[in-house]
Amino acid sequence: MKYILCLLIWLPGIAYCQTNISEQIILSKVAAMPEVKSFMKKARASQPQITIERTPEKDFKYYWVKVGLSNLGMYRTASNFYVDPEVYKIYYVDNMTGQGEQLLTLTQWRKWRKLSVWQKWHCYQHKNKKLTIYPCKP
Repeated sequence: MKYILCLLIWLPGIAYCQTNISEQIILSKVAAMPEVKSFMKKARASQPQITIERTPEKDFKYYWVKVGLSNLGMYRTASNFYVDPEVYKIYYVDNMTGQGEQLLTLTQWRKWRKLSVWQKWHCYQHKNKKLTIYPCKP
């Protein structure tokens, strides 16, 4: 008889069973983010979930983690994150750009998401060795 060793990760109203140690670490790190903790608490009645959407492959080097709601017979994504499995660094995936998917450090995301330009379509450019955000059209 085979037995599966499983780490149970508990979040408010949610439990995850992951047998892969990298996935355990990744889910724990994303779940520990203040923004994710707040979302999970506020959305408790709507069945919030943290899921691994994609794992690293030859042509994709990150774990893709989705944070969203799973009620009403569907999953609605609130946030997307990529996690580098080498160092477990978390990146926010910005899909509201006129330039396609953009990866942001958590520091950039935390700064820019408070700006009004963030709430609409926007683009990024490198200016004086810094990444800047500006309004643009899709």
